[in-house]
Amino acid sequence: MGAIEGGERGCPMGGAKTTGASGAGGTAGPSAPATPLSPRDGRAVIGVIVAAMMFNGFMVTLMSVALPAVARAYGVTVAQANWVVLVFAIVAATVITMGARLLHRWGLKRLMVVACGCMAAGGIVGFLAVNYAGIMAARVLHACAAGLLYPTASTSIMKAAPSDRRTFSLSLKTAAGGIGFAASPFLSGLVLTHFGVNAMFLPTAVMGLGCLVASVVFVKPIGERDAALKPIDVPSALLAFVGLGCAMFGISEINHALAVALPLLAVGAAVLGLFAWRQRGLAVPLLNLRPLANRTFLVGVLLVMFSSFAEHALRLTVPLYLEGAAGFTASAAGLFMLLPQLAYAGSAMVAGKIVDRRGIWPLVPAGFAIIVAGLAALWGLAEGKVVAALLVVVFVILAGVGTETAPNREVALAALDAEALAAGSSISSVFVQLASALSSALLVGFFTNEVAAQTHAGASEAAAYVGGFQDVMLMALAIEAVMLVAAVLYARKHRRARGGR
Repeated sequence: MGAIEGGERGCPMGGAKTTGASGAGGTAGPSAPATPLSPRDGRAVIGVIVAAMMFNGFMVTLMSVALPAVARAYGVTVAQANWVVLVFAIVAATVITMGARLLHRWGLKRLMVVACGCMAAGGIVGFLAVNYAGIMAARVLHACAAGLLYPTASTSIMKAAPSDRRTFSLSLKTAAGGIGFAASPFLSGLVLTHFGVNAMFLPTAVMGLGCLVASVVFVKPIGERDAALKPIDVPSALLAFVGLGCAMFGISEINHALAVALPLLAVGAAVLGLFAWRQRGLAVPLLNLRPLANRTFLVGVLLVMFSSFAEHALRLTVPLYLEGAAGFTASAAGLFMLLPQLAYAGSAMVAGKIVDRRGIWPLVPAGFAIIVAGLAALWGLAEGKVVAALLVVVFVILAGVGTETAPNREVALAALDAEALAAGSSISSVFVQLASALSSALLVGFFTNEVAAQTHAGASEAAAYVGGFQDVMLMALAIEAVMLVAAVLYARKHRRARGGR
């Protein structure tokens, strides 16, 4: 791997130096000197990050098969139970906006320790929870962990990995998260079926503690810390939380209470606009929005966002369909999702190797074409409830999603100079969390409201779940078809920039 100098050799511009707090926005003096990483230490840092992201994937998808059980256990509707998913995404996105600043202020080791500590604490709180508020508190702690890990992982890998293995290393992180995504619905569903909602949280406590210990022992500085950095701007963090919260809850209410949804959306847009305006006036902003002026970066992270949107849509709505329309238990629905999620992890690894050698054409457009065709197939197959055919289609769709995430993220981040890398990574992670919140608010909210409306009109519960699932597949299909066109144009332009390869 060769010796890796702190924040220099692993930067996307092939040696540009990261200075001060500029990754978060502005400059605040030179970074603390970094001890050069040996090849062994570099691999250890990446290894701990990859393991943390696998556990993070498990934690993120913990509730994907549990919404009906949470509703039954705590006397709420499925739509209200979905708030634990929506609040998770909003809190995680808010914390992500602080990720670049905290990485520079705390350093990688301390940030990893705090993140893994939040993961463990969330597991303990959820295991001991006696009401719905306790479950919500546990997921808020989990969201804090995810919000710290997402931008930290990409930034640190871009710094620590050699340039010829950067996309592969990001793909390894993506694949590890995919394995966590794959294992969580099945294992959580199994625990839920036999031991109840609270027991689902215990594995995350063990994972968090194990990763905390590994972070203390193996993580070394990578040239990221700036002891002179100013404290985080608290008003900006509050604006991000309120703006995202109003916007996402407004989207979730569109099909249910339009008179509530429209004011919430208006307030959310206004508050997020105020957040962006405030960042421009700060010497060291909470989140440097300068990378969004780079068109390659902006289109790349939008492609990442909407490929993630398709993934989250399937992870949330397919288990609901299987449990409501096909009579699956939570563990059976989780088992159904196991193989497709492994396809996501495997295709991400393969895509990383291909992109390192050949670029993103035609891989990225092909991935979106697979997603669009697969969503159309799910719409057609839903009424027949042919489980084997549904499994094959979901497998293929998530394999298509796996070809998108790491390649688009790497190309987007590589378009930035080293000073904007940490901010770009945070923005990319915010967009992914927005995809999660959007899929939860728009698709799950619409799904559950449609089921309620159809059952109220006299349809059977199974028929209502089929109808609701078909409707959300059509919504997702329309969105992904637009992104397919964007992916073709983007990848062709990137191919020309690489000299036609």
